[in-house]
Amino acid sequence: MRLSTIDARDVRGQRSYWLMQQQPYQYTKGRIAVERARMTSDNVVLGVIFSIFFLLTFGYFIYSYFDEVVKRLGSVTFLGGAIGFVVALILGCIFLASSLGAGMFLTRMMRQQMLGNSLEVQYSAYAWLRDWSNEVAADLEMPQVEIFITQNPVINAYAFGFARPYAIVLHSGSIRYLTEDELKVIVVHEMAHIKYKHTDASVYLMPFLIAPIINMAGNWIAGFWCRRTEFTADRLALAYIGDAALVKNALIKVHVGPDVAKDMNDVARQWLQYKAERPMNRFAQTFSDHPYLVRRLSQVDYWDAAFHAAQAQPIQTTSAVPAQSAPDGEATSQSSTVSTQTPKPPVPPRKRNNQQESSKDDDASEA
Repeated sequence: MRLSTIDARDVRGQRSYWLMQQQPYQYTKGRIAVERARMTSDNVVLGVIFSIFFLLTFGYFIYSYFDEVVKRLGSVTFLGGAIGFVVALILGCIFLASSLGAGMFLTRMMRQQMLGNSLEVQYSAYAWLRDWSNEVAADLEMPQVEIFITQNPVINAYAFGFARPYAIVLHSGSIRYLTEDELKVIVVHEMAHIKYKHTDASVYLMPFLIAPIINMAGNWIAGFWCRRTEFTADRLALAYIGDAALVKNALIKVHVGPDVAKDMNDVARQWLQYKAERPMNRFAQTFSDHPYLVRRLSQVDYWDAAFHAAQAQPIQTTSAVPAQSAPDGEATSQSSTVSTQTPKPPVPPRKRNNQQESSKDDDASEA
């Protein structure tokens, strides 16, 4: 396996990319896929959401205290305000701790309830899926995942990654209507939620989603992060499976069902894309925890093109797209070391023209 075509933009971090350049053959297919699919901005969005929730929670207690004091005394002294602020912080911490405990309890109860009514896949005709998932988990450097099947005709799946053993539950509709390769896409997608700690973060968000005062706003705000996690999980499935058409077929069946999945042609996608871009539909999507199907398909196409651009050799000239030129002094040394060294990552398709222009300028200056 050639590991010399990793794009710095896909690796998501200069240090990680530098390490891969220095020791390229220590990185397996799974680790490369994980680094390519990783999106650090997901954590930034999650941090912003937690900050908003903390401000809303503590702000409520602080406002309630001062409002009550003003009603009774008419004014607030500096000492009284300081004491009230500390009391409000303590009450806010107690509220968050109790809500988090309740969220953990509910998550465990839900997990046990779902697994109690499910069949572990190793005892079914799909035992191969457990063996395959164990190999993938080892390749992705994560704990093994148990796979269960529950009775539900809807094509869907979900992951429990807060408490071990980690588990993925497949609906019986997924087993019935998806091919073996499409099942693999769904399993890797759910494993991504566990690998990137999305399932853990969901538990810590639980206090803000069940609080009686801020739950409506909390679910709306958390949706911005949830939709990003779905894109990240799709990206890992694409990076690991390596077949964009297969990933898109699986997503189409999950969203519209197997009966009409074959009717999702380019014309239908363009129409849905047009409708999804309308202002009202864009606003309506903010109330969902999953992106629209056309957005997920567009993201798969975009990242598939980006991955292929990263894998393209800069010195190739037989492709339909003109290869990037290199200075004459570098051409010989690069061709002699391409099998052992990591070449400079190519620029994604959107900026290819700029790169070509800069390359020409370099040639002119060297000449």
